[in-house]
Amino acid sequence: MSTDTTLVYTGLIAPLANEALPPGSGEALDAPDRRDGRLYDYDPQLQMAVEVALATGRPLLLRGEPGSGKSSLAAFIARNLGYRYYETVITSQSSAQDLLWKYDLVRRLADAQTRGAQDDPTPLSDYDYIEPGVLWWVFDRASATRRGWQADSTCPEPAPAGEPNAALNATRAADHAVVLIDELDKADPDLPNALLVPLGSMAFDVTDIRDRPVKVALAGGATPAEGRSGQPMSRLLVVITTNEERELPPAFVRRCIVHRLEHPGIERLVDIARLHFNRPPKRPFGEEQEKLAREIAKRLDTLRGERAESRRRLPGTAEYLDAVRAALTLGIGVGGGPAWEALQRATLLKDDWQAT
Repeated sequence: MSTDTTLVYTGLIAPLANEALPPGSGEALDAPDRRDGRLYDYDPQLQMAVEVALATGRPLLLRGEPGSGKSSLAAFIARNLGYRYYETVITSQSSAQDLLWKYDLVRRLADAQTRGAQDDPTPLSDYDYIEPGVLWWVFDRASATRRGWQADSTCPEPAPAGEPNAALNATRAADHAVVLIDELDKADPDLPNALLVPLGSMAFDVTDIRDRPVKVALAGGATPAEGRSGQPMSRLLVVITTNEERELPPAFVRRCIVHRLEHPGIERLVDIARLHFNRPPKRPFGEEQEKLAREIAKRLDTLRGERAESRRRLPGTAEYLDAVRAALTLGIGVGGGPAWEALQRATLLKDDWQAT
């Protein structure tokens, strides 16, 4: 049996590239959980999963532990491809309609009462109470801006809806987009299945507008997306993440491209630390910094083994980066007495103050 693990295929996109922060910049502290798409450490299997999703038009479902980098990937892809970027974080209160649109019924009732008290006969317009969701912006940006209003509508034109990430998206391709649906496993079990039709057909009906039927669909007349060798590829990429706290419906998973982000080994953790903390000439990641990062990576590996046996929470990459950042900044070495123990408890152990 061959042991060669090289992936041989005709790629759609160029290798994804990082954009380092300025030398000596403290900008990283402004956003310790980077969601700007500038830095990401990935492997060939992950790049291929992205390209399979682009080749099939299917959502990319990312599985993995909390802190494994699932939520950061979508913005990284969008920046590399020059696609518009949107995101939404799912909670136990989220519904499928929230991703399509929201209707502010409370405000409408308040406005109706106010007009009634003032004997104002002007009818209310449903368009004024519609707020497009992320999938509406992804499918048809112009329609979302108008809240579904068209020139043949009987109601006055509403004020334009505010586009998420408007300043960033103004610099990106108008007809291409990436959307992150984060932590889908937090949702009610019905939510994933309710997304099957909108994600499969790239269309949905807005049922809260009584003026005229409003159907949102993938905008026509767009510039087709092509791979590096002229292959057709999707101009939309839906990235969905799950921490697997709750099992997703099989029918939903079957319609996704699935990739699991495994916890990095020691040497890859050091590479990730170098990517995040190498800021020459003021703060280079030299031999001393690499040694410290490797020692913390080894300690993390040991902790994960110990805690896995007792089924406790496993510290991940995010906690590792916090520990390395703090140790480098505060001059704390692994095994350096009470200071290291305090740092370890604060960044790696967290829920187990008795562990060492």
